[in-house]
Amino acid sequence: MNNERTMETNVNKLNKEEKENVLMVLNEFSQEYKVNAKAISMLAANVKEYTAKVNDLLEKSKTEHTGTPGIQQIQELNESIEELKDLIHARPTEVKQEKRILLFPEHEVKEYYGTVLRWVLYIIIATYGFFLMKYLIDLLKNQQ
Repeated sequence: MNNERTMETNVNKLNKEEKENVLMVLNEFSQEYKVNAKAISMLAANVKEYTAKVNDLLEKSKTEHTGTPGIQQIQELNESIEELKDLIHARPTEVKQEKRILLFPEHEVKEYYGTVLRWVLYIIIATYGFFLMKYLIDLLKNQQ
């Protein structure tokens, strides 16, 4: 009989602990639900606001373009393109290609002379290095 009573008290304890755990989980879920419900309501309000703005912009664009129908706009655009083509074909110009070596440039003088003088310096250094190496090789050959 004692075993039965201890088992019943253990079951009651487990039931109380389970009930407390279930209540705690339900409280957490209810708090999360409240937070999510607020976020959803804010999102819904934003969506309604932006749909109203989009609808207003659509209405404005419809009222702006109702003055001239789409086909008429396309015809006006084609006419203006044809006018531009006529203007272009009416005044042909000659294209002159010039190739020249500039010793004294008209524009960007610093960059020009910087580049030219740098390459002249490279050529002088390479030539000096060549002749120096040639002299050293000849000197070594004479010593042997």
